[in-house]
Amino acid sequence: MNLSVFSSADPARQTGLWHVRLFFAPLLALVLLAFTYLFWANEERAGQERRRQTFNAAVEQVVSNLSDRMAAYEIVLRGVKGYFDGSDRISHPEFQAYVSALQLPQTRPGLQGVALLMQVPHAQIAQHEAQVQREGLGDYRVHPLEARAIHAPITHIEPQSPENLQVLGLDAATRSPLRDGLERARDTGQLVLTGPVESAPDGSATLAMYLPLYRKGPAPQTVAERRDRIDGWVAAPFRMGDVIGGLSRELDGDIALAIFDGPSLMGGVQMFTSRAAAASPNAGGLEAVRSLDVGGRRWTLALYPLPSFEGRFERVRHDVIAFMGVIFSLLAGWFLALQATGHQRAKALARDMTRELRSARDDLESTLNAVPDLLFEVGLDGHIYHYRSGRSDLLSAQPGAFVGRFLHEILPAPAVAECLAALQEAQATGYSFGRQYGLQLRGEHRWFELSIARKEHAAPEPTANGDAKARGTAPITDAPVRFIALSRDITSRRKAEEAMHQLAYFDALTGLPNRRRLMDDLRQALDAAHNGGFVGGVFYIDLDNFKQINDARGHTTGDSLLMQAAQRLARNARAGDVVARLGGDEFVMLAPRLGHSQEAARHAALSLAAQLRDSLDVPYTVAGTLYSSTGSVGVTLFPRGKEGVEDLLREADTAMYCAKGLGRNRVCFFEPGMHADAQERLALEQDLKQAVAEDALQVYIQPQVDAAGAVTGGELLLRWHHARRGSVPPSRFIPVAEDSGLILRMGARVLYKACEALAMLHAAGQMLHISVNVSQRQFRQDDFVATVRDTLKETGAPASLLILEVTESLLVEDWEDSVRRMTELVRIGVRFSIDDFGTGYSSLAYLKKLPLFELKIDRSFVKDAPTDPNDAAIVQAILSMARHLKLHVMAEGVETEEQAAFLRSNACEGLQGYLFGRPEPLAGWLVNRLR
Repeated sequence: MNLSVFSSADPARQTGLWHVRLFFAPLLALVLLAFTYLFWANEERAGQERRRQTFNAAVEQVVSNLSDRMAAYEIVLRGVKGYFDGSDRISHPEFQAYVSALQLPQTRPGLQGVALLMQVPHAQIAQHEAQVQREGLGDYRVHPLEARAIHAPITHIEPQSPENLQVLGLDAATRSPLRDGLERARDTGQLVLTGPVESAPDGSATLAMYLPLYRKGPAPQTVAERRDRIDGWVAAPFRMGDVIGGLSRELDGDIALAIFDGPSLMGGVQMFTSRAAAASPNAGGLEAVRSLDVGGRRWTLALYPLPSFEGRFERVRHDVIAFMGVIFSLLAGWFLALQATGHQRAKALARDMTRELRSARDDLESTLNAVPDLLFEVGLDGHIYHYRSGRSDLLSAQPGAFVGRFLHEILPAPAVAECLAALQEAQATGYSFGRQYGLQLRGEHRWFELSIARKEHAAPEPTANGDAKARGTAPITDAPVRFIALSRDITSRRKAEEAMHQLAYFDALTGLPNRRRLMDDLRQALDAAHNGGFVGGVFYIDLDNFKQINDARGHTTGDSLLMQAAQRLARNARAGDVVARLGGDEFVMLAPRLGHSQEAARHAALSLAAQLRDSLDVPYTVAGTLYSSTGSVGVTLFPRGKEGVEDLLREADTAMYCAKGLGRNRVCFFEPGMHADAQERLALEQDLKQAVAEDALQVYIQPQVDAAGAVTGGELLLRWHHARRGSVPPSRFIPVAEDSGLILRMGARVLYKACEALAMLHAAGQMLHISVNVSQRQFRQDDFVATVRDTLKETGAPASLLILEVTESLLVEDWEDSVRRMTELVRIGVRFSIDDFGTGYSSLAYLKKLPLFELKIDRSFVKDAPTDPNDAAIVQAILSMARHLKLHVMAEGVETEEQAAFLRSNACEGLQGYLFGRPEPLAGWLVNRLR
């Protein structure tokens, strides 16, 4: 064997192997370098993506939380609007109780308060201020008081902090930003946000939300109707800095925020800027500008990451790894050229790279698990493919138990229906949000809100051998469509909405349904009665004498009495009946089913009304003291014709006033004629109100003479001549004035005219007296004594020539108060006369105790005194009694010489009647007397 052949072949083979190894060395280095670059590029992109996603999530959280906070403020305003619409009038204690129940500092941080603004014409400012002052705000004034047609003063505001109390009475129409908001809210009927009103030293702007309040009736549809029907506004002022401060726990502290009022940063008014916002114009290329529409205005939000945000993302590690990968690749090639074992190092490097990729994957999964919502990947048929969430505590089973199952296997049917409907919507439009469903979890009912988006370009399903379906055999659109579903726990928000519903549809004091809820129930009952062929009834209940108890003992006693009355009425309600409080001391009971005929229903209604009246007649115990307050009940039956719910309530109200007119503590059924009477009385009241406002009532005087016929003075009377009604007798318009309260203004004017006339007569040397009638309502006013004293002082009239005529019934009620008031006025010289003596409660007990000057014999006794022995005996008895009590006597209605002769023969000192002079205008009478 020739060994030389082998010896010559071995070196060649070894040289070939060396060239092969030398060839693979740079190739290996290039391959490793390529892997290194791919790893570095992937890590760089993943890091930038995490950074961008984290920043975008923080931005969306800021916008979402700020939008939610503004929506929460809007809910508060709409709750107050609903409370206002459901009440005839909101007193300050009721408003304070309502707002206190909202717990605004805890539930709505940043909100400075909730306020009511009322539209007040300039001519009614004084009346408006007086009304608010009578309600307990003695220092209330509209400010600044500028000459403008309409004012918008703040009449209610809660909580009553020192800062809020300073703006009570502020006329918002005097400030341009506020006035603009008021007008936009009035014209649109929608929630309106003002621009910045003022700025704090830190740059934080103060703004206000407005929601218009219209007078009751159909909702206005046009701008003109809204301007005509506007009654006021409900407002919510807030400071932007406080709003953001209240959200600080929910926002990312490493994100700088600036808020501008306007559609863009350029030209927008800055309302808020956080720390370092100006110093971070473009941190690492990340910035975000978002628009937020609130109350008709557009806010622009600029957000930038702070340096601390950038510190979260460490990029040095993968750069070092990449650098090491380059070095390793070069060394691997070199070592491969030196030895065949270099490929082992390449394997080690590959393992390290794999480990880093797995770490990146784990980081991404941790980020997804940090999302507080329940996150699912589902199919259109409800099949669950994946699940991730940091709130697995909300679930009743382990997360792994849901994967691979269908929604209908783990959720109740109503929840499944909502989820599948949301999936169908997302399939059609690409996304779905806002659908809600409830679940019973761990013994508690919780609510969730779904947000679903269609997942584009989903990966193909794996085959049985673990590989993906062969690429190219079918387009990717053939793969099953998948969706990403976020389920957010909104239980707290639902509870807040339910609480707002309670406040909007139920009375805050008694817990009974309010007017809004009653109208809904009444509408349903009326429809059911039309369709079912049965008869129902509406019972309108008003507590008698409640106002006197409330005024005398305070609102605490009044509120306790109202709550007891509400409980009694509720106890008398049958199954299906509704008891509601309209406001003040007015309640309504709705009885939908009283019978199948008018006769049976009327009998049942009478029985039920009697029960209600009897239950209210029982004395009330408040703080150990008994109080009596009966109830007047008005009843109307339905259905009757095409009457609506407003008509039914008005009919029951009319019947209730009829019951009061019959003496109170009565039950009265509505009759068709009552409506005409009520309409006529209302029209008369409106005409009278206009006449008082325009000073159209004329002051007349009827002379009074002594026994010799010499004029000693006169009695002032009011006459009203209406352009359409003609001459309206006092017997018609005086009762209306008493009920409506117009008698106060009318009485004050007559008193001033009397004192003015006395001053003129006194200056001319004529010592004639003038008598003025004083109504019970006027006499009981807290400032009555002061008003008489001030009027005498202002006009310079002698008090001794002013005679105030009061009725016997006025003296009987609250005897001690009557004596006190009369004594104060008598001390300054004013004299008192008992009008229509003998027709009411006549008692020697009060005659000898009261500081009286005169008795006036009623015309009914004077008319037949000369011919009727009974009337003659009554007149003689009154004259005899007056002489013994040293009281002056004035006889009214003297129209014949026979009547005058009879009175003179019985030593009557004063006479008044047509025989001596008819009533004539005071101005003309003064001219004649002063000639």
